Parts: sequence; C-alpha cells; structure tokens
Amino acid sequence: MNKILLILDKIDANNKHMIEDLTSIIKTKGTEIFYSFFIEIPMQYPIDTENEYFKNDFDLAEQILKSFEKEMNLKKISKSRMFGGIFKVRDLNFGIIEKAFEDSPDLVIIPERLIKSNLNSNKFNNNLVITKVMDEINTSIMFWQDKG
Repeated sequence: MNKILLILDKIDANNKHMIEDLTSIIKTKGTEIFYSFFIEIPMQYPIDTENEYFKNDFDLAEQILKSFEKEMNLKKISKSRMFGGIFKVRDLNFGIIEKAFEDSPDLVIIPERLIKSNLNSNKFNNNLVITKVMDEINTSIMFWQDKG
C-alpha cells in the first residue's frame, strides 16, 4: 500500500481515536498519507466564498488540521510523508470521490460517523455512487468506526 487518503471528522477526539486505531497502517514504511477536511458550501454561495457565515467552519477546519498534524507528529510520522488540507465542496460524497481521483490512493478511510450524518444524500448505502466510482479507480474504501 503506497497511498492512503484519510477523511477527517469535525470532532477532534474522533480523529485522535482514528489515528490510534490505524497507527500500524499509517506507519507502514513508504506509505504516503493524504488527509482531507471538507467544508460543504451550499449552491447559493460561490465555491471560493470567504463569507462570514462560514467563519466558524473555517476556524474549526484550521483547528482540526493543526491537531491532526500534531497527533501525527507525536506518532513520529514524517511530515515528508503527509499531504493534506481543507477543501471546499458542494457535496461531501462527491468531494471524497474527486479527492480520490486526484490523489489515486490505494485506500480511502472514511469515519463512519460522517456517512451516518450525511444519510439524507444516501449515496453510501448499498450499491451506490461512491462504491462504483472507487471500484473504477481501483481504490479500496474503509469505513472507520469509533469505538470511543
């Protein structure tokens, strides 16, 4: 496994638990870690918006990334193996797919809580869009569940 795409949760403690659970995978020699935090921007705003309405989302995203990078540093994961950032998307599901196309990871790890909180779009259940697309780009998906 050469590349892993980690989708970060809005809850910092969940990301810490995810790192704990996945340390052995993350520490595999030579594996590149791509991490992403997505902010969903509704259609009524331009995708590159800096609108005050999203200030809390942007601040939270910065905090989550800093905390994640700190935790990875504590686990002695080399910064040269980590790449990531904050991404503005219209839809979380398709944001993940787009990022997977861009980074071509061998494995995409998605917190199950994100999927459950996004059930209104219902794109992750059964034979749905993300599974089909990930199959096409030869990427495996792991839904990580916090045992808390």
